[in-house]
Amino acid sequence: MNVLRGIGVPESNILLLLNRQPRSLLYNPVRLKEIVEKAERMGFDPSTKMFLSVVIALKSMTKSTLEKKFDVYRRWGWSEQEIHEAFRRHPLCMTVSEDKVMAIMDFLVKKMGYSSTLIAKQPSILWKSFRKNIVPRALFARELLSQGLVNDLKLSVLFDTSEKVFIRMFVDRFVNEAPDLLKLYKEKLKISEKNKH
Repeated sequence: MNVLRGIGVPESNILLLLNRQPRSLLYNPVRLKEIVEKAERMGFDPSTKMFLSVVIALKSMTKSTLEKKFDVYRRWGWSEQEIHEAFRRHPLCMTVSEDKVMAIMDFLVKKMGYSSTLIAKQPSILWKSFRKNIVPRALFARELLSQGLVNDLKLSVLFDTSEKVFIRMFVDRFVNEAPDLLKLYKEKLKISEKNKH
């Protein structure tokens, strides 16, 4: 805790970390100091909550593991700048397993037709549940587009909203034009769950 205090992490953020990820503080103080200094050198502000996400991400990986994660994103055509920008926007995207990254990218890019570069700009998507969030919402969005109810769907709106907000925005909103939308969305959820097994 003193290492974090010493670099300017607010007490409220330290307590938040202690409450949510207590294991993060069960760490060699010398190594932790190296990590927080590295995060600061990378341009992250210690006074923000994002700083702690960076520390957690860097702490969970060796340098070679981080490089392997970078390679996975390079395979999908991300430039060095896009990889570093994605890390800056959502540091925990680098802690996602290779299998999950490949599954999400394969589904969104190859099956749904989204641009890989677009996902690089919205890396928080990679932190979402593939089966419970990404697959049913993407399939449902495709249905909305095909019915002409929407012209375009931003990835952030599609995947970063809560379930309650998502249903309000995309199901309740079109209840008069397409009363069966909620049933359709629930079907997409079921299909996703079945494919899991």
